[in-house]
This record gives sequence, C-alpha cells and structure tokens, in this order.
Amino acid sequence: MLTRIEIDGFKTFENFGLDLRPLSAVVGPNASGKSNLFDALRFLSLLAQHDIRTAMQDLRGEPEELFRKTPSGISDCMSFAIEVLLSRKGVDAFGTTYEIPARRLRYELKLGLILGADDMPRGVFVREEFCAPISKKDDRATFFRKSEVTYNARVNPFIRINDDRDAIVVRQDGRQKHGRPMQLSLKEASRTALSTIATAEFPHLYALREMLASMRFLEINPRAARSANDRFEDRALKPDASNLSAVLARLKDETATETRPNGVLSDISSDLASLIPSVSGLDVKNDPNQRQYSFSIEFVGNQVFSSRVISDGTLRLLSLLTVLNDPARRGTLCFEEPENGVHEGRIPMLVDFLRSAAHASTEPSTASFQILINTHSPKVMAVLRDDEIIVADSVITIDPTTRARTTRTRMRTGIDPTGDLLNPETRLSRFEAERLLQHPTDAA
Repeated sequence: MLTRIEIDGFKTFENFGLDLRPLSAVVGPNASGKSNLFDALRFLSLLAQHDIRTAMQDLRGEPEELFRKTPSGISDCMSFAIEVLLSRKGVDAFGTTYEIPARRLRYELKLGLILGADDMPRGVFVREEFCAPISKKDDRATFFRKSEVTYNARVNPFIRINDDRDAIVVRQDGRQKHGRPMQLSLKEASRTALSTIATAEFPHLYALREMLASMRFLEINPRAARSANDRFEDRALKPDASNLSAVLARLKDETATETRPNGVLSDISSDLASLIPSVSGLDVKNDPNQRQYSFSIEFVGNQVFSSRVISDGTLRLLSLLTVLNDPARRGTLCFEEPENGVHEGRIPMLVDFLRSAAHASTEPSTASFQILINTHSPKVMAVLRDDEIIVADSVITIDPTTRARTTRTRMRTGIDPTGDLLNPETRLSRFEAERLLQHPTDAA
C-alpha cells in the first residue's frame, strides 16, 4: 500500500506531498484537483507496466498537457516519489516464491519533455530513477507499529543513476544474487527500469512493480456491468465492472460451503440490503448452453430483476461491495464519489463498510488493502474521522515580477476540530473544510 506520494510538474501539482492511510478520503469542490491525484496514481501504475508513450495514451489530454503550466510556459519535467509498505512474501508470474527483508521502500522517478528544432514536443523520456529501502528512523508513517515491520536500510539502492549519469543501474537482490548489476541507458530512455522487472530475481522491485500494477480505479459503467460474461473473463473486477457477472460467479465457487452454498455472495447481498433496504437476495446464473454467467437481484415481494434492468446506482454499489467482500482483495482501490446512488441516511453505513475493508497488514502472510476515495459530499465528510480526511482546494499564485497567475492543487491532512491553526498550508478546522465544500471561492 501507498503511505506517501510526492508530485511536482504534473498537471496542477507543484512541490506537492501527501501522506496516506489505509482509508483516505479526498474531500473538496469540483476542479480542486481530486481527479488529478487519481490521474497521477494511474500514471505511476501504467509506467510500472508499459513504456511512457503507452502510459500517457491512457490518460486524459495530450502528453504535453500533462506537464504543469507555469508563467514562463510548460514545464519540461515532472517528478514523482512514493513510499510504500510491501507484503513480506509473494509469488512471481512463473510460480517462484520470494521473501523481502525490507518492506518499506521509497521510489523516485523524473520524466523530461524533449522538444524538437521546431519547439514542438518530440518525446518524453526518463531522466532519473531511484529506489531504496526506508530506514526505521526515517519512516514517517504513523498508523502501523514499526516494531512489526522488517527494515533493512543498510543495503545499496535497488535502482540508482550511475556516476556518469548516463545509465540506470538495477541491482540484483534475489536469493542467488549472482551477476553484475543491470545497466540501462538513459539516452532517450522510453520506459522505466521498474517496468522491465519480470521475475523474483529482483524480489523487492518485483513486489513494488506488482503493487503499482495491481492498483484499481473503479469507473463503473452500468451498461457494461449489466452484460453477461463468458467463463474466460478476468478474475479481478475490471475498472468498468464489465466482468461483474464472472467475478460474482468466481466468488461463489471459491467460497461456497455446505452451510453457506452462496459463500460471500450472502455477505454482498446483506451489505447491499443494508444500503438499499428493498433488496432481499442476489443470485448468479450459469447457463451451460450459452457458457455464460449472469446475475439477478431479488427485491422485497419476491420480485426478481435481471442485471439488464437494475438501476445504475444499484449496480455501482453492487460492484463496490463485490470488491470489498473479495477475500483476495489487496493493493489500492481508487473510487470516485462512492455516495452516488446511496440515500443520505445510509452514507454512515457505506463509510463503515469502506473502513472495515481497508487495513494495513504487518503480518507476513496477509496483504494490505487500501481504499482512496474522492468526494464533494458534506454528508460523507461528516462521518469521516479526522485522520481519514484530506481537504483539496486550488491556490492561486501571483508572480511578483510578471504578475502572472498560476494555479496549484493543495491538499491538507491536518483537520483540527478545535480550529487552532498552526499552519494554514497544512492544517484547517472542520468548519473551514465544510465551508470550502459549500463556498469554494470564499474559502480558497
């Protein structure tokens, strides 16, 4: 799971840093940068899997539009840094098991925009990349017991730039630890070194890459969620929930017992009924002739409706609850406006479901599961704990010489219920946060 992210030069972010918890809710008005944070996380996830060009194609806007606009023009570089808590053990794509002694890592990446002779963008390339363990004394995360996490900060960095600054050095740290470090040229490097790691020969980097690659961004498309699925669909829920039928069928098969023939589907149905009281049951159908899975929901009065006619809001909640009740859930889930389709009186229960599912595991055999949401709902913020709230707003900066105006995203985690503000850049009261949601211009 992610415990911190730093961003500079990407969209509206400038010298930005944010600490994250197992459940973090970014609260703020529209156009305050909430979605830009999710875009940054999505970009890092894609960069861990693909080349830079492919990663940028999956984001909103042209490549040059992802770089921050400054009074003097578009910035020519963007940088990211993350701090993570990794699972102690894992299995790579070829079935090789691995164990990592250093569960706390810091990863840094800088990308540069190259212009051609006509001053038009020619490409985006890696300028710097770094990864090393975090020492116990430098660990800034406070929500888990550091005594239960293994540290090993005395080893050399796993990724660094060489002394001549013309290559990325990737150190092998597997069981055998044979061979010279791998060197990748920095001359117009079109992908990150992390994205080249494919086996447990590099266990720390493989675990980091898998953590980033497994990040999920739910953008549920009700039309897609209604469709029947064949038996070869992905086992994890897709962002648009287009394989919802297949995932529900898998969960039933994997968790069914004699006493609970529907397995965790019973829990999903119960949670859904807590949010939508008219729901009384959930059923998955396996059509052997069509070789397809489909589902239906039963409502009070023995009324059964297939997925084709279920409301959009109900499908959104069903998709979310399916992820939350999956025993194999892990990694980081990003979900926008979870309150959509939920009656105001049921929002406290929804937040309780999110809070119960999220956890930071220090056990070697248990994976952490992190939930990041964004919302502009005062009702959601009212039931969040102080340490779960991240307040987002936009700050206008005026250059004293040119008088040019730029806008940057600010996010504050220091909710202080007493209103005693020590630093307005990092702390604010709940009253100010509520006013920001209702009157964003006045409170910015």
